[in-house]
Amino acid sequence: MKYLLRIFALVCCIATIQAHAQDSTGLGGTPYQETQLAAGDKSPYLLKEWYTGAVRTSDDRVHDGVQLRYDYQKDEIEYKAGSGLYRVASGVKEFTIPSGVDLYTFRSGYPPVGNLTEKSFYRVLYDGNTKLLKRYANPIKAEKASATRTMDAGAKLYLLKDGKMNPVQLSNRNSFLKLLGDERNKLNYVIKEQQLDFAGEDDLVRLLEEYDSYKAGRGGN
Repeated sequence: MKYLLRIFALVCCIATIQAHAQDSTGLGGTPYQETQLAAGDKSPYLLKEWYTGAVRTSDDRVHDGVQLRYDYQKDEIEYKAGSGLYRVASGVKEFTIPSGVDLYTFRSGYPPVGNLTEKSFYRVLYDGNTKLLKRYANPIKAEKASATRTMDAGAKLYLLKDGKMNPVQLSNRNSFLKLLGDERNKLNYVIKEQQLDFAGEDDLVRLLEEYDSYKAGRGGN
């Protein structure tokens, strides 16, 4: 019996070593076995397909050409290497997934808000002095080009300003205009001039671009 146990342990050890040997990405993920979804369960992956993207780790190294999927429920990335499937639960600072329709850049390290921590990943929609970030709550069923992008069901937007995360809603202009109050008159002009109706998040991105531009032109004052 002891002999069989030793053989079993040796086989498991060899299998683990082989699995890690196949991982040439340098990410050092944990081997993972995908489970089948039960009938009626929604997919935990933001995008159904695999895409070749890049991962930036906490040591600031960039691992490019990695086949990725993002599990928004567990807030982890999953990747393929050789014939193996792996998960990275920590040590990732940023990852980028170009789907062919849109570019998805996710980053962590932002101030905690609600039940979200500094380790939580947000999609970066606008990365200026003021930042617009997005958290997903459902998989993306149909992608749309950025010029026609609308809000995804259950997704939440956050505006990072002066080191604070502020929840905002496109349906409530005051939720973000009050945060940009020092340039409110100029922004109201921009809204009218550019006919921004905030049916999609791209209108808010354009407004933030104008806001940062005004602030930069006045020396940030």
